[in-house]
Amino acid sequence: MSMSIFDYKTALGGDGKALYSEAITLALYASTPTGEALPGTAWRPISVSQLGYQGNVSAQGTISGEQAIVSDAQSRCWANTTRPGSCCPSASSFRGTRQPQGRYQRLAGGLRVGLLPTTTSRLAFDNLLGKVAAFAAAQGLSGSDVLVTGHSLGGLGGQPRGGHEQRSLGRLLPGRQLLGFASPTQSANSSQVLNIGYETTRCSAPWTALISTALSLGTHWQAPGVATNNIVSFTDHYSSFLGEVDSPEHPQSAVLVGPQCGGLRRGLNRLINSDFYDLTSRDSTVVISNLSEGKRDQVWVKDLNLYAEKHTGSTFIIGTQSNDLLHGGKGNDYLDGGAGDDRFRDDGGYNIIHGGQGHNVLELQQPLKNFSIANDGDGTLYIRDAYGGISMTRDVGALVSHETGSWWQLFGKDVSHSVTADGLQNGNQWTAYNHSLNGDAYGNALVASVDGDWLFGHGGDDLLSSDKANVTFVGGTGNDVMHSSGGGGNTFLFSGNFGFDLIHGYQNTDKLVFMGVPGVDAHYDYSQHLSQNGNDTLVQVFGEFLRVNPWWGSAWTSLSGSGLVFA
Repeated sequence: MSMSIFDYKTALGGDGKALYSEAITLALYASTPTGEALPGTAWRPISVSQLGYQGNVSAQGTISGEQAIVSDAQSRCWANTTRPGSCCPSASSFRGTRQPQGRYQRLAGGLRVGLLPTTTSRLAFDNLLGKVAAFAAAQGLSGSDVLVTGHSLGGLGGQPRGGHEQRSLGRLLPGRQLLGFASPTQSANSSQVLNIGYETTRCSAPWTALISTALSLGTHWQAPGVATNNIVSFTDHYSSFLGEVDSPEHPQSAVLVGPQCGGLRRGLNRLINSDFYDLTSRDSTVVISNLSEGKRDQVWVKDLNLYAEKHTGSTFIIGTQSNDLLHGGKGNDYLDGGAGDDRFRDDGGYNIIHGGQGHNVLELQQPLKNFSIANDGDGTLYIRDAYGGISMTRDVGALVSHETGSWWQLFGKDVSHSVTADGLQNGNQWTAYNHSLNGDAYGNALVASVDGDWLFGHGGDDLLSSDKANVTFVGGTGNDVMHSSGGGGNTFLFSGNFGFDLIHGYQNTDKLVFMGVPGVDAHYDYSQHLSQNGNDTLVQVFGEFLRVNPWWGSAWTSLSGSGLVFA
């Protein structure tokens, strides 16, 4: 089973989202403690008297580090009243990093972390964690009921840095849940921590720069353990010329200022609320627009891949609740506009584009004649480019093509085409969609009538047949049977829950395309989906099954290379 980007241990899917939400809420609240319950939640502070703990505690209940060298480390403890006895220590420190003194504190803290790599958490809160463990045990809870979290330098609270510290914390809180946000360092020998943060705002850069080698300058680390390594915060600075030349390894880099708590949460929350969240994996490349309001309709948000290890696999680009410009690349992209009037571009591959609310536009960047466009009659446009790549779009109200202009229009002209049920409209001119046959929610028998036809079964158990060439079969939901005879070069396209389908007459010039497959990257092993039964090949995707019966010979030998696409 593919794991989404914030899935952690047994917290998968919706549970993983909930764990992330609780962890980041607690981590950020620790930065501005009031001593009161967290508004709108069931989390309530645990007093030191309840824990039986003695130490340096502020009037708001903030607990400071237990040893002098880490006395400025701070922690808070809470219990969740909806789950009796559940408690969560949350560590956070060095607030206000936008201010100069905050930068110096971060630098000093980073040097201290570097000097004390194996003892930081144990020195700061060893006694506290022991009291939390005893508190949980007294209520019949285990370590898995305890969440340790923090932001920025507070994210160090959950980082077991060395063998002794891992044994110490493991003894106190075995099976504990550890989530760190924008942590300045990450454990090199533990896979127990889920480290979450932006690739482009790594708060450790000031002191990392001091020890970088010539080989690593200008390139982000390869984070060890369990970390979201490829989430990009696309900001005004990142998109500017300065962003391209100003590496985050530089101590004064404006990219660093700073991994702000609220901004981190707002961007990541748009990711977990995206239509595409369930398709992500831990190493997915995710670009989140965090442009200022005035820049969002001026700057195209794309994967620039600046000062980082090379991004591979599918790219997810997440817009805002206002007007965005989102630009996919030549690979497989998922573009989520959110609210607002958004404009999209894509340079090829297999893509899914969701416009969201507002009037949304897809810029084709080429003449309309270079594309085959089919309408499934149920709100989705299928746009095939000259190289065979397919984009599935929803909530896109217009397409803009780039056409040859008059003699004075040396660089051509853009032409807007409104998307309607009957075709593309440009004033009084109409462009028909590619010929297609559309089924409904019940079983349908559809027969291709021309070369290049599209057959959309939609719901029900459909029978789709063709003796033509270059036909695209889209069975939809239900258990569908697809017959292909005669011409080749056909495409069988599947997405979502497609049922238990059967293809008769598959030829080696045909293609199977599965779109919206979770966890696809450059090293994706498609063979995990394939098995052989006689001359037939069985394909299992999304928990659904496809049986491929070849025109002749074995389908197994035909399903390779460009004949099988996972996107």
